[in-house]
Amino acid sequence: MKVAAFITDQELLDSMKLDDEPAFARLFNRYWEPLCVAAAKRLGQVPDVQDIVQEIMKTVWEKRHALHTNEDGSLEGYLFTLLKYAIIDTISRDSKMEVRKNVFQQFVSLQESSVFEGLITKELDAAIQEEISGMPQNMKKVILLSRSYNYSIPEIAIQLSLSEQTVKNLLSQALKRLKTRVSHYYRHLPASHADTAFIIIGCSILGF
Repeated sequence: MKVAAFITDQELLDSMKLDDEPAFARLFNRYWEPLCVAAAKRLGQVPDVQDIVQEIMKTVWEKRHALHTNEDGSLEGYLFTLLKYAIIDTISRDSKMEVRKNVFQQFVSLQESSVFEGLITKELDAAIQEEISGMPQNMKKVILLSRSYNYSIPEIAIQLSLSEQTVKNLLSQALKRLKTRVSHYYRHLPASHADTAFIIIGCSILGF
């Protein structure tokens, strides 16, 4: 009996770029279990794990025309990098829920002060948008892709043809600029209150 030849990730990707859905299904089946196993070791929640891997594979299909394999012709490194950031995002999101609860409690107590009435205002939103508009092009693209389109760092790196470290640096610099802008907006308040304001703005406007 003739054994079917092994099809490489590169060959599957080439076919996917021609909208070959069976090729995608083959790639999906090749990596579904290893990705789920790796995610389950970190998260231990089967429903969440399956959702995460499903989103990763959806991303691969949607961005197939911009993807490239490693030197060995494999997509494994890219897929597991996406998984790493998806796990970080999941853990971070769970943590942020607790942060938001604490921030909301602070916000409720601060609302009694006239200074915090209408905290999230159109004026502040305009100031934030103005700050983003004034950023260097790559920095602006990074913050918009991250916060408006929910791209991961690897996805942004591919989209902008930058290294992941450069994307991380630009994102960090952008957030520092936004924090400075928000702090300036609340400059008449104690520093701790300005930090609280930034967290609230981050959760509500920047999508933290």
